[in-house]
Amino acid sequence: MIGLHHKINGARLALAGSLRKFGTHKFALLRKFSKDERGVSAVEFALLLPVLIIIYAGVADVSRGVDANRKVNRVSSVVGDLVSRQISVLPAQLDDIFTIGSTIMVPSVAAPQIRISFLKVERVNNSNTFIVRLDWSRKTSRFVEKGNAKEQAERRVYLPEKLRQEPMNYIRVETQYTYTPLLSFLLPKMDMEETYFISPRYSDVIPCAQCR
Repeated sequence: MIGLHHKINGARLALAGSLRKFGTHKFALLRKFSKDERGVSAVEFALLLPVLIIIYAGVADVSRGVDANRKVNRVSSVVGDLVSRQISVLPAQLDDIFTIGSTIMVPSVAAPQIRISFLKVERVNNSNTFIVRLDWSRKTSRFVEKGNAKEQAERRVYLPEKLRQEPMNYIRVETQYTYTPLLSFLLPKMDMEETYFISPRYSDVIPCAQCR
């Protein structure tokens, strides 16, 4: 019995020693791991990467949006200038001018929507009162007329007040474009519009017999 008792005590002491060694080794590994900074940069980069991507895409969106707005302005001016150089036009010619204007937005996939109107400022009964009359108009298939019927009718003959002071004819070009951001899952689409006015260059009137 005494020999058995010594064996049990010896086993206990050996187990206790092994546990102490394991615990010491375990804590040593934990201390070593806590001081090891070799993977910190990779973890930080993984955490910051989504934020960096969003910031980069946001900056790119601002740049693309400004460029798109500049091109919308350019479309209106180029289309207006091309029409102003004509003596008369046909619907097919105006459609070709729409196509030329759309190429300005390349490489954008979405095409601008354009409406060309020929407006006449006429004097009323030899008085100092002037009215604006729509002579003809043509638009692309997806051009959107906004507002109710009354607002649309008023818009069709709209001219700024400073252009309504004397008898004169004007070409009005309206351009619409919808910009889709890169971060479309975060940012809404932006509608851009530009209206451009120009007088005929080579004749007072530019008729379009087949236009409405």
